[in-house]
Amino acid sequence: MNVKKAADYSVMYRKLTEILARNLSQMDEIYAIGKAVSHRPEKGAAVAAAEFLQTNLPDRTGFSPRNVRRMRDFYKVYENDKLLLRLAMKIGWTLNVVIVEAALARDERK
Repeated sequence: MNVKKAADYSVMYRKLTEILARNLSQMDEIYAIGKAVSHRPEKGAAVAAAEFLQTNLPDRTGFSPRNVRRMRDFYKVYENDKLLLRLAMKIGWTLNVVIVEAALARDERK
């Protein structure tokens, strides 16, 4: 039987609030949100972040659980590759989603 453990996401929520208060560019904001979510070991962290963002920013779109998981994946793909991160930051989010979800090799992403 699976028993869901209660998780305290208050630190992650605080980080998300700080990120949004900084008025970052879209790609910088996506990377920062992905980083905040990726540092949580719980399986439901992306869903919790999405619910928090949707509740606190009802006038903004793009914070579905699926999209927050994509932000997390974007961060994980580029966290140790500053050259490719710099290139990825120059293109739009939609194209980055295609590249990350295609599971390309580093040279192919470049």
